[in-house]
Amino acid sequence: LRIPSGTTIPLSSFYSYGSAAGDTLLPRSDDGSSPSISLPAPFLFFGTYYSTIYVNNNGDLSFSQQWNVWSPTAFPIPTYPLVAPYQANVDTIGTGSVWYRITQNATLLAKAANNIRSLTG
Repeated sequence: LRIPSGTTIPLSSFYSYGSAAGDTLLPRSDDGSSPSISLPAPFLFFGTYYSTIYVNNNGDLSFSQQWNVWSPTAFPIPTYPLVAPYQANVDTIGTGSVWYRITQNATLLAKAANNIRSLTG
């Protein structure tokens, strides 16, 4: 995603977050993960359905177990399914935070789908 210098991004382009938006705060950590989160509907990922997910501090989502290590491994990892919209060596012990939410809000999901489509051409 490239945003030209001097471009103003309207506030409506951002997603609300935090406890007021119904999000859960991941505890401060270096390479931490959420507990297992039950999904409201199975998630099909490369031919396998998953009913639980883990939110990992380093910017990825895992299905089988927590991915609580930083490993700059090339994707895909055949034995370890991950969705990695943002993966980096993140440490929130001193500052920063990771928030997450599971939603079935049709308006929010449509906005996310449109954002994804606009990036994939």
